[in-house]
Amino acid sequence: MSPHTPDPTSVLLVDDDAMVRAGLTMVLSADPTIAIAAEAAGGAEAVVAAIQHRPDVVLMDLQMPQMDGVEATRRLHAAVPSSAVLMLTTFHLDTHVLDALQAGASGYLLKDVAPQELCHAIHLAASGESAFSATITRQLVARHTASSQVGTAGSAAQRALAALTDRERAVADAVAEGASNATIARALFMSEGTVKTHISRALAKTGLDNRVQLALTVFRAQQSH
Repeated sequence: MSPHTPDPTSVLLVDDDAMVRAGLTMVLSADPTIAIAAEAAGGAEAVVAAIQHRPDVVLMDLQMPQMDGVEATRRLHAAVPSSAVLMLTTFHLDTHVLDALQAGASGYLLKDVAPQELCHAIHLAASGESAFSATITRQLVARHTASSQVGTAGSAAQRALAALTDRERAVADAVAEGASNATIARALFMSEGTVKTHISRALAKTGLDNRVQLALTVFRAQQSH
């Protein structure tokens, strides 16, 4: 690797299906900007591998025996907070995705995602951005809150967002729409650096870990109206 060439983004693959891991390895190995750091066949193994290899990104299956992706994400996020976690799910409306996002995941992908989109999502996660579909997230929140305490969650979300300035709230709303920093910067006539600053301040004021959790908070506040 020359001094002018950045190191490839390191990825830990986590899935209890060896065929899925093999498929992901084949897809990602075709991209020279991505390197497979390790593989894990279960949640507990994933946490150990993440501590050992400290990958930039972890592709985490949701449904696994013994320790599922949600609990693995929670433990991994606590042990190696520098590693971004992207959830892999088969279903559009898997309510466990919400639990994973609240546990610290940076986003989620469907297992039938196109190779180019998968690589793009990995780089987004590695750079601190989120990879998620705002439409699917809205559906998840609606489905989740339909059978839970909508008023309580919505009121808490509104209180958290009330601490934001108008510009911070505008950026938070754009994040909830799934917009990238570059898109937000163009729409709100500010630099990408300013967008990042607003997001950082919004996260600090709301006590959240990442932009996906910020999006969830915006959605919950909207649901309570």
